Amino acid sequence: MTKENRTTINNPQRKDSSSKLIFGDNILCSQFLRDYADMEILRNIQPEDIVDVSERYVPLYSTERDSDTVKRVNIGKYVQIENNENTLDLPLYIVSLVEHKTKVEYNVAMQILRYMIHIWEDYEKEMNKKYHLISARKDFRYPPILPIVYYEGKRRWTAPLDLADRIFCKELLGDYLPHFKYQMVGLHDYSNEELLDRGDEISLAMLINKIEGVEDMEAFRRLPDERMDEILRDTPEYLLDIMEKLLRALLYSMNLEQDEAEITVSKIKERKMARLFENVTFDFQEEKRKMREATEQADRFCVEMQKKMEKMEKEVEKRAELLEKRENSLEKREKLLEERMQRNLAISRRIARLLRQGCSDMEIKENLINEFNLSEEQADEACRDAFEN
Repeated sequence: MTKENRTTINNPQRKDSSSKLIFGDNILCSQFLRDYADMEILRNIQPEDIVDVSERYVPLYSTERDSDTVKRVNIGKYVQIENNENTLDLPLYIVSLVEHKTKVEYNVAMQILRYMIHIWEDYEKEMNKKYHLISARKDFRYPPILPIVYYEGKRRWTAPLDLADRIFCKELLGDYLPHFKYQMVGLHDYSNEELLDRGDEISLAMLINKIEGVEDMEAFRRLPDERMDEILRDTPEYLLDIMEKLLRALLYSMNLEQDEAEITVSKIKERKMARLFENVTFDFQEEKRKMREATEQADRFCVEMQKKMEKMEKEVEKRAELLEKRENSLEKREKLLEERMQRNLAISRRIARLLRQGCSDMEIKENLINEFNLSEEQADEACRDAFEN
């Protein structure tokens, strides 16, 4: 295996698997909801409040949706609804839908809506089984759903957050259209320092997920050692296993040798997060040089293509000018021919009228010279043509 092949970093499949590892664990998921979901009701959510119900809904879609997760979060103990004595008799919970995107997905609002409809329909059936026809009652309510898009791409998220913005001529129906917004949590909207300030395992996982290139890995190595190690001080062993899987996926996507990768991964079990990449034989300067050369090569290619495009545009303009000149020349010829035909027709009519008046050849000739400004030769030719026809 060549050095060039061994240092490939970006791997879309790693993104999907790492996101599934993060949101598949209730501790990491609860930390994510507390730290990054902009909802006051979720500030105190604990792992025991979360139930993963992904298997109930995700299989409704293709395997491409396999990285989606659906969580049922029990918020009953954190919510108090006024004038409702039966609050505790009904399961008050919020379904948090987290989508994992590595590039801008413009139809994500519609994907989320499909989940929401399935969740509400499923909830209605479940409640009707427990309490006969309860959904037909006046006080029946569907559970709240918080849709979240977890976006790991570096490009700015430009998809509309409101479903109505995906509907043609939405202003014609206004409030009669379905309106809902999803919350977008962009991984790259947070600096490494902001993630580190959270001081929990989910932030470390997100720091690992941010690594897509040489600069990202260098930035990770520059983070404060003590603060990095402090986060893992009381982390349970099974969470360390998850962190290992995240890092292993990253290192293998770089095509590192297995021994080298496993030595690096072992740093997590040793709770030495700050020294994670100290044994990775990765020539950052060499990679920067390669990246710089690749960028320069791409720039040269763009310049060459631009020159070719400009040359082609000039050639097209030149051909267009020639065609226009030809068209103008043809148009002038047609105009001259038309004028000549009209003049000859007028001369013929004048000769015929003079003949009917009994004029002599000399009188006709003089009339044509004076009326049409002809020379003697032209007048003779016109008379000759008239007499022949």
